[in-house]
Amino acid sequence: MNNTAMIGAELAHRVLRGDRGAEAELVARFQKGVRQVIVRMTGNLSLAEELTQETFIVTLRRLRSVPLQDPTKLAAFIAQTARNLAIAEKRKERRRRTDTGGQGIEQLPGAEDDEDRWAEAASAAWAVRVVLKELPSERDRGVLIRHYLHDEDRTAICRDLGIKESAFNVILFRARKRFLEKLVRRGIGRADLFSPTFP
Repeated sequence: MNNTAMIGAELAHRVLRGDRGAEAELVARFQKGVRQVIVRMTGNLSLAEELTQETFIVTLRRLRSVPLQDPTKLAAFIAQTARNLAIAEKRKERRRRTDTGGQGIEQLPGAEDDEDRWAEAASAAWAVRVVLKELPSERDRGVLIRHYLHDEDRTAICRDLGIKESAFNVILFRARKRFLEKLVRRGIGRADLFSPTFP
């Protein structure tokens, strides 16, 4: 067993045990290689940055819940995840460029579209849940969840959490800032998590 395989197996086991430090080590060790794989496949550095983040979201979600059949092949698993995401993105790009005026069956949205949308939503939702749990302030978690995820009225939020409505925007801004900082530190930041289209 080579050194990379040994380190990969150790990291996989540690992530499964809930070691957050191992997650950071995994990202730091494999991030450059993943980015290079995706750049070669897409030729788009900006897209590669986004898909690199997505690769580690998917990878960590898997490692935290289900052990790899062969943990020594962690590097290969990560590389294949990156390639799969790049292929899916290229497939979506081809669909976007297809002229839908002919109404051919091959041009209509199908199961693949649904799977892509589900995967994107699931990855983003997973990132939110992980980082929200890490916020030390219960008030921060409550404000973010109820305002952004449940779309609740701010008056009800302020009443239940004992917040003055005049201070709501400041509290929301600071909670969001702390949340995004944690996302960035974990390497899974997504600029659109707070957009109105987020599920």
